[in-house]
Amino acid sequence: MKYISLLVTCLFIVSCGNSKNASAMNKQTPLSGNYSIIAVGENALIDDNLNIMFNIEKNRVAGFSGCNQFSGSYSSTGSGLEFGPLASTRKMCRPEANKIEQHVLKALHETIRFSENNGVISFYNKEGAVLITMNKSETSNTEKMSDQKEYQVEYMAVSRGYYLMITYENKSISFQKDRTSKMQIKSLSETEITALNNKIADLNLQALETLEPPSKAHQYDGAAGATLKITKNGTNYRTPTFDAGNPPKAIEALVSELIAHTEKQ
Repeated sequence: MKYISLLVTCLFIVSCGNSKNASAMNKQTPLSGNYSIIAVGENALIDDNLNIMFNIEKNRVAGFSGCNQFSGSYSSTGSGLEFGPLASTRKMCRPEANKIEQHVLKALHETIRFSENNGVISFYNKEGAVLITMNKSETSNTEKMSDQKEYQVEYMAVSRGYYLMITYENKSISFQKDRTSKMQIKSLSETEITALNNKIADLNLQALETLEPPSKAHQYDGAAGATLKITKNGTNYRTPTFDAGNPPKAIEALVSELIAHTEKQ
């Protein structure tokens, strides 16, 4: 009888321990705000811009996966975590960035739960393998909203004999000088990024669509027709078509600097 009582006591203690562990898992602090991705699987990442932002009120998620911005929905109950279909921009990037992005998006697709230990958040698949490791970002929501990763700038000038496409996003300039050439990518210095960001910050985005072109030679093929589009937080702001080489005064400095970056070696 003593042995039976001892066995029952041991089973009770183990059962209580398991219940406490399960309870702890179910009481995970909900994911909310900004997080920096520091590893995918067992591979530490060099790109310190990888991030995920959770909007707990709307169950929406957005972030930067190495090349493009992504966004979508997610559901979380206790320690359970699943992501809905994620939409992303379609920027062309270096092969290394594309590879990182593929790993990040695949990991998010396979995630079924998460845990937090001393400020480190881990995502797991159904086999229990760690897919993504993150730290809580100290960047405030206000700073994130104004950060350059939150917008994309596109300048395009086209005529029958002329083509120029420029994209500024994620600390780099991508450009294509004719329809058949390969997209070129140029990384920018912190000084160059600051200069461009300041010019964008000076713009009234809501007023872009009301800018009056100073000339209209593009209407009779006297000049290439150009447009400037700025996408911020999912909203597009676009200018009317204007003559390439003669933009409205409000965007002249920004357009000139974008073009200058395609001419620097």
